[in-house]
Amino acid sequence: MVARLAFPCVAAKEEARDMARPMKQPDEKRDQRFNLRLTLAEIEHLRREAHRAGINPHDYARRRSLGASTALPSRRRSDPALISELNRIGVNVNQLARAMHMGTEFSGSWEALADELRDVLTRLVRSDGSKAP
Repeated sequence: MVARLAFPCVAAKEEARDMARPMKQPDEKRDQRFNLRLTLAEIEHLRREAHRAGINPHDYARRRSLGASTALPSRRRSDPALISELNRIGVNVNQLARAMHMGTEFSGSWEALADELRDVLTRLVRSDGSKAP
């Protein structure tokens, strides 16, 4: 008697086929080509700008030529001193939690830490230009 083996990869392929990307409508398919000659400097510029925008050069060129936006939302740089302070507070929280699990009472320390954290978060929100909590 020959034992039959189950092949889970076959079932996985069938499931993947059911979950495939939906078919595009005929007017959504990009089936036309437009070849363009560029100088080395132009192509390097296009690649740099695409990299800066976080998209591939072909999508960047398509968006620019069709007038679509290529810019990513601006991200503000975080203040290193503020990050350091938040990290220090996190270390304190971890130490207090560890001590409490060992049976030590630190209710006053928790309140002081909460006040300090509230102060730092208020400064963070103000520096971001948003409304204070």
